Amino acid sequence: MILRTWAVKGVLAAGSWATLMLAGCESGTITGQEQTCGSSGGLFAVEEISCTGSVDGVRGSPHLTIVEADEELDGGYRLDAAITVARGTAKAHLTDADGEQVGGEVAPGRPLQITAVVEPVDEEEIDMELDVVGKEVRDLRYEAILVRQD
Repeated sequence: MILRTWAVKGVLAAGSWATLMLAGCESGTITGQEQTCGSSGGLFAVEEISCTGSVDGVRGSPHLTIVEADEELDGGYRLDAAITVARGTAKAHLTDADGEQVGGEVAPGRPLQITAVVEPVDEEEIDMELDVVGKEVRDLRYEAILVRQD
């Protein structure tokens, strides 16, 4: 079994803006994102990835990377994600393997749990679309586990 761990830290506002402009999506900013991911798998494929992260602030409608791999992901994966916020309200969703939007609303004291089968094709990450209700969300935290489905 191969075990890999890595960490990503940084402010993603400029990168999120550029990515969203290229994709033609609504704009938004994410500030103060920290993420730690670990993966395990065999010689030919990632079997499981787990990531935890936090974001200081979110405004607008950005995409947030909740799973990041160090190699391309192909096939079906079960995603279990939990999202909490300390202040503000946001709608959060992603697209499952059937092309359906799954997710809901997250607010203080009302965490959001998302469970879905996703099929990243030649991708190294899983993104969640956020839509802040009001001005800003503060202290967003998430845990995500991605397990290969055979």
